[in-house]
Amino acid sequence: MLRGRNVPINSIRAPRGQAGFSMIEALVAILVLSFGLLALAGFQLRVLSDSVGASNQNIAALLAGDMADRIRANPVAGAVSASPYVAGWSAANATAPTPACAGAKARCTAAQLAAHDLWTWKQRVASALPGGVADVQSKKAVGGLLFVHIAWDEPSAVNPIAPAWSCPRGKACQEAIVAVPQP
Repeated sequence: MLRGRNVPINSIRAPRGQAGFSMIEALVAILVLSFGLLALAGFQLRVLSDSVGASNQNIAALLAGDMADRIRANPVAGAVSASPYVAGWSAANATAPTPACAGAKARCTAAQLAAHDLWTWKQRVASALPGGVADVQSKKAVGGLLFVHIAWDEPSAVNPIAPAWSCPRGKACQEAIVAVPQP
């Protein structure tokens, strides 16, 4: 049978050797695209993780600077090694020290103000950073300096260079050095 321009009907069909070739091409293209999207998703997760780590480092630097300002603002007489600001890694107590040194009408000694500053600061570190803890150390060999340390939980915490001070295991750490005016 002929149609229109004298072309037989059975000659319109596709040759048998080409059947399904475009389906295989489409499947391979989808496979390559899915690998590319998985790689982009992994990259995005890594960027998010690094962003959180950088944010935590920034918060730790601000908190260390806050404590350094508190130490410099409170003229504590005596040797740095006996400073009331020296404290261990322990968390702040649940209750504030007495007397409360907050407010314009508060009357506190330098030691009471130091206790209040430490308590307030350790509370802020614990609430601002995941698993946040902090300490303040002095070293006799290095006169006039206090060392403020902040540590927090970081899933990918890797300290390629071990700090000279003791950072809690499995935590990311930051140190600030405060020059204390000497009498």
